[in-house]
Amino acid sequence: MDETSLIAAFQLADSFFPSGMVTFSHGLETFISLCPPSGIDIHQLLKDYLTGKIAPCELVAYAHAYRAAEDGDLSRLQVIDQLLTASLLPQEVRQGSARSGRAFVATLQPLIDMTLLKQFIQAIHAGQSDGNASVCLGLLCFLWNIPVRVGALLHLYTFSVSFLSAALRLGHLGHREAQRILFELRPTFSPLVDTALARELEEISAFAPLADIHAMQHAYLPVRLFSS
Repeated sequence: MDETSLIAAFQLADSFFPSGMVTFSHGLETFISLCPPSGIDIHQLLKDYLTGKIAPCELVAYAHAYRAAEDGDLSRLQVIDQLLTASLLPQEVRQGSARSGRAFVATLQPLIDMTLLKQFIQAIHAGQSDGNASVCLGLLCFLWNIPVRVGALLHLYTFSVSFLSAALRLGHLGHREAQRILFELRPTFSPLVDTALARELEEISAFAPLADIHAMQHAYLPVRLFSS
């Protein structure tokens, strides 16, 4: 991996990048609103999200999107995108994924003059693809020469930072505690990537029912800081 690709990975992982992730709490706002604060273990909750939802579902879609991009296979990208949409059960999660993915490609479209990216964006505009964040990330990591494994680690890292950032803004933990949690979870990233990269597309799955239920309940909170 050359230094230019490494800096490209930094650019995508930075919260400065306008992916829209700052507007998502990933259902955490509902957890905090409906449960006593002392009963919520942010560390364990984030770990459950990563192992039960992000790695076996979104990360698998990312890996296959990356490989489809390597093959220049637009049809395959659309199939992966459709399957991921069908696998994201809460409406807010589906909408958030599409909103974030479209922000990815809209930001980088003027910077990357590649036929496959143009064709995928056209498919999104034509309603033939939703443009889920994981699929767009796979495409963009390939186009920016970011190795598939580095992009997968980036995916887990950016989700974790987004989740912990939401916990911070909701007043549930401080900056040092957030850094401690991220530090302790770091060793779990590589095994999750190993498993996700080895899975077939048909093995996409997610099992975090309480997280999905709380994501669905979010729209009914009387006061909301986040869009999900």
